[in-house]
Amino acid sequence: MNPAFVWPPRHAPGFPVGCADAGDVLGRIAEEGRPGITMTVVTSALRASIEESGDHYAGLRRVRESLAALGNGSHGERWSASYYGKDLVLTSADATEPPPMHFPHGARLGWSWDRVALGTDMAQRRESLLFACYKVSMAARTRRDRPEIEETQASRVIGGVTRMLGKAETASLLAGVLVRPLGGADGVPGAAPEDDPRLPGVLSADGWTASETVTGPRPTGCYMVSDVHDIEWGTRRRTDGARITEGNAQQLIPLAEAWHAGRLDTATVLKGAYCLRLRRESQLLAHLRALSSAVRPTGSLYATLGDGLSGLVTDVAIARKAVRFANQQTEGAMHSGAGVAHVTAEAFGVVRERAHFSLHVTKTLKGSVRPGGLLHEFGEALDAESAEYAREFLMSLKRNGPGQAGYHHLQHARRWRDWWAEHVPPSARPDFLSL
Repeated sequence: MNPAFVWPPRHAPGFPVGCADAGDVLGRIAEEGRPGITMTVVTSALRASIEESGDHYAGLRRVRESLAALGNGSHGERWSASYYGKDLVLTSADATEPPPMHFPHGARLGWSWDRVALGTDMAQRRESLLFACYKVSMAARTRRDRPEIEETQASRVIGGVTRMLGKAETASLLAGVLVRPLGGADGVPGAAPEDDPRLPGVLSADGWTASETVTGPRPTGCYMVSDVHDIEWGTRRRTDGARITEGNAQQLIPLAEAWHAGRLDTATVLKGAYCLRLRRESQLLAHLRALSSAVRPTGSLYATLGDGLSGLVTDVAIARKAVRFANQQTEGAMHSGAGVAHVTAEAFGVVRERAHFSLHVTKTLKGSVRPGGLLHEFGEALDAESAEYAREFLMSLKRNGPGQAGYHHLQHARRWRDWWAEHVPPSARPDFLSL
């Protein structure tokens, strides 16, 4: 069995060279037996960066470069920097206060810190560190979204959440992503060298970066990109509102309501939310592993998008079969949709954007039980019923206005309105061109 972490620490997938994986660094701290540490977490507004850049990968790269610049700043030898997803984790064995923060220009970041007491048992120390990372990350997210908050210590920031946020906002906060290596404990094998450190059995984004350019006089195959639909609030069937899948935040509404009503204290709420997050992370791992394994050995998908994968598959039929298989493995818990575009002699950036448009199409059809809600192939025209489902979805977002859940899908549709016009019947084109 592989350990949960390795040393020297693995590279944090997708980050610039020299960025260590947070799971490995926290695992090493647990092994060293320190009585306590100071932990600082810096988190980013990834979705805002993506929307501003108009490109998922460009937005992700900008966020990670900003975090790397901050982590490589003048914090001295007292602080160790590590990374995962869209977070920077700074730890120190002897500092009692956070390091000074000087954010790079143009980056929307938030940070918080706390002292973390560690016990004598290594497994308990590991859990204490991972739980602390979850808690401090939530405080950092709160301060990122509400820059007027002057308090920086995580325990105090979290203590004021119910005065600042509504119940749904609180549930969304509690559902935040963990910085956690899932392998190497509870009988789960650890990640292989080519895997994402946090997702054993799923290839690291670093592998995809190395093979991103498609060359050859006769390129073949398809670029595929997937994403879990409604991972935060779950999906309901369009016709009768019946729940199709659960959502991370949706499952936490009862805890958020009890916290707001004063029936549960902060410590009890955080422990309950953390346990639920662990279960959802395990379900996500099972889902992504099923999707990844279903395209092998002729294709490869990489963990490039948080709760989605991207890479090359031989044909659309294999992609569709893989998504259907993964959705069956996590029936009722989480479902993915996927966009597929044929690799051509054109610039690969064009192919990739086409696949992202097709993934966007699946978002507009989720819950409709239309074939395109599972997978859409760029260039495949939507029938009248599917086009109407997509139009209704986007028009509801337009009516709700900015700031509402899912509004970014309307922004995508506006950017891709010409492609929408090419994919819907002539009678529907005026509505999509005037979004």
